[in-house]
Amino acid sequence: MISPPSASSMATVPHLMQTPPVVGGALPVTDGSFVEFSRDVLGTLLRLHQKHGPIAALRDGTQKIVFLFDPAYNRQVLSDAKTYHARFFGIRGPKRSSQRRLTCGLLAMNGDQHRRNRRMVKEPFGMRQIAHYDDAILRFAEETTASWSDGQAVDVNEEMTRHMLRVTSGLLFGLDDNDLAYVVGEQIAEWVGMNHELGVGALVPNDEFSDRYEELLAYSEKLEKNVMELIRLRRADPKPSFDVLSILVRMHDAEGGLSDEELVGQACVLFGAAHMTTAHSFTWTLFLLAQHPSVMRRVWGAIEDGTIDREGENGEMALIDRVIKESMRVLPASGYSQRINNEPVRLGPFELMRGTPIVFTPIITHKLESTFENPRLFDPDRWLTTKPSGYEYHPFGGGPRLCIGGPLAMKILRTTLPRFLSEWRFTVEPGSDVTAEVRSTMLNPKNGVRMRLNKHAEAGPTFTASPIRGNIDLLADLPEAPEAPAA
Repeated sequence: MISPPSASSMATVPHLMQTPPVVGGALPVTDGSFVEFSRDVLGTLLRLHQKHGPIAALRDGTQKIVFLFDPAYNRQVLSDAKTYHARFFGIRGPKRSSQRRLTCGLLAMNGDQHRRNRRMVKEPFGMRQIAHYDDAILRFAEETTASWSDGQAVDVNEEMTRHMLRVTSGLLFGLDDNDLAYVVGEQIAEWVGMNHELGVGALVPNDEFSDRYEELLAYSEKLEKNVMELIRLRRADPKPSFDVLSILVRMHDAEGGLSDEELVGQACVLFGAAHMTTAHSFTWTLFLLAQHPSVMRRVWGAIEDGTIDREGENGEMALIDRVIKESMRVLPASGYSQRINNEPVRLGPFELMRGTPIVFTPIITHKLESTFENPRLFDPDRWLTTKPSGYEYHPFGGGPRLCIGGPLAMKILRTTLPRFLSEWRFTVEPGSDVTAEVRSTMLNPKNGVRMRLNKHAEAGPTFTASPIRGNIDLLADLPEAPEAPAA
């Protein structure tokens, strides 16, 4: 059985990212429990990779989930959208249910329907359209910083979640009608969480699953009603609006516009994909900067002299972009994604029966020594020379289903982070428990990240790492911090 990490397993952390070769022609299998996997996704991923190397399977009874850790396997699966279909939601609901319509978005579509919808949905996420969001992104950042007070202790993950709820609701659903947009945003966040918590239960149903399934179906009806009201308001509004939903409502091609079902599904899935992943990216980036004072001093200097978002003379990547890319490599907000083969396939040397769930995870792939030197080290300057493929580094997925919202997420991060850091010093509270877990497919700080916010002194800020507890050292090598004073 797959068991939770023990003290003895923690001692093997330095060797977790080595990749032993696959021997023989049989798919490496570990017998375990899908329920246990759902309770300890991170530990299971680390142990499977440590034991089996580039590919492994977890077997529960007669069912298997295959895990890909090597870029070559990622390439085969992610580049072939015809054979390997997306399966973001494990629970689609009855055919005519709100749950079925709400899950009808890009992450659940395949074939011709996916190609058409992707083509239309891609429009509001193009670089020309993203330029319309600049002022709004900065305004949301100003509103968030205005809510903080000097010396305040906060859970930065809660702060970033609230911040991204405002940003995502505004940009996706309406920059001028935020009340209903925020209500819908909060409902979608809750709905996505319910879906993922119930997803594994669908494989091994029990009485508790049945009760929560009925709760999900009832919640979906309330959510769909509010999303349809947003769509109605956008259709009735004579003014041209630049939020994503307004653009999708206006979009038409040779086959006409998107159906109500498609609009509902796209609205929910786009919000679910953008909200928490970007919030966690903010959290992990601020944490890594706070715990790496030498990097933070360079970021502060670049903010002061106005070069933080400026490319080098020879086209070198701007410092803020290097910081964000490295943060997404070391602590990727998207913990894993899934495909399912719609026909029997040969994956590398292994035969997979039709309908096998296949998981790929940047948590492991981003830390392979074959791609990244000192992979557990937070080193933004590695991006001055490192040029990994889209299957070695894939914070936004890869291949023809590459996340269309990636450029907007980067825009939000690179615009907002310098605004936060120009006024505030973020210091992790000494002794904080920073424990990473994978929940709802995302790498989440289980107990939050407690930080102290201080306004920068006139003489300039000082940056100091803090001693912390938790399992974060499973994923990142942090500099030595001063010992916390005795209680």
